[in-house]
Amino acid sequence: MTASPRPRRDGCARRSAPVRVLDFAGLPAEYATYFRPPGLTGIEALHARFVDHEYRPHSHRTWTIAVVQRGAARFEVDSTRQRADAGELFVLEPEAVHTGMAAVPEGWVYKVLYVEPSVLHDWAEGDGPAPRAARWVVFRDHALRASLLRAHATLAVDASGLAVEERVLEAIVRLRPHLRGAVAAGPRDRGEHAAVRRARLHLQERWDQPVSLAELAGVAGLSRFELIRRFRQQNGLTPHGFQRDLRIDRARAMLGDGMPPAGVAAACGFADQPHLSRVFKRLVGVTPGAYARACAARS
Repeated sequence: MTASPRPRRDGCARRSAPVRVLDFAGLPAEYATYFRPPGLTGIEALHARFVDHEYRPHSHRTWTIAVVQRGAARFEVDSTRQRADAGELFVLEPEAVHTGMAAVPEGWVYKVLYVEPSVLHDWAEGDGPAPRAARWVVFRDHALRASLLRAHATLAVDASGLAVEERVLEAIVRLRPHLRGAVAAGPRDRGEHAAVRRARLHLQERWDQPVSLAELAGVAGLSRFELIRRFRQQNGLTPHGFQRDLRIDRARAMLGDGMPPAGVAAACGFADQPHLSRVFKRLVGVTPGAYARACAARS
């Protein structure tokens, strides 16, 4: 079945106060389960229902391929406002800065595949540029939706084996109509300001260390105010947000290698384990312990 683009919706009203609903079609008020299927390097999945939980602005180094099953979600991505209702899909490119929250009082139920860029590049079977997203973020594609739900259903009952691998890869193949090769440069593709590049490199080299804004401004050769403005303009995040994402990315890798959360917190520059847990849950959707258990199940 062919896909039909769905234009963006702007002007979504923010909820004035959190609304907690005890039950929605027999589901618990909120839940989140992470999966890392064995045999599928570069693939992770999340099954969740969120009511009060709100994702702060952040980015992933992976593709985000999501299907909304019930309720509705609203989010901002690369300075645009989006809404995804039940039955709709949304796809985010790697490094796209985005938020996420309920668009209706009952929240939203969704399932997500997080796919490393190398997986899609290998699937493209070429030496050309890596695939990019098509022009729409939220859309309907019944065949892709059905394929994604089959893959997620198999993950929920059997996180290993050929059935999981085949169904996940089949869903990725069905993503083809929504990807394209060369595209016009977007905000994250345009030439990076040299001062911002120096600041980014400094943060990447010292991702686990305290870095003051004065120190970073000195490296960049800008005032603190100008650095924040240019950095946010170029990356969609402040320097602090960028460093936080680096730390969470390293924390995921360490948890995946079996390091206990307390050790991960210390190694990644967090004040303590509760600090890691708060930030990790806010950006990943599950606690470090739940993520570690999903990684252990995979191995």
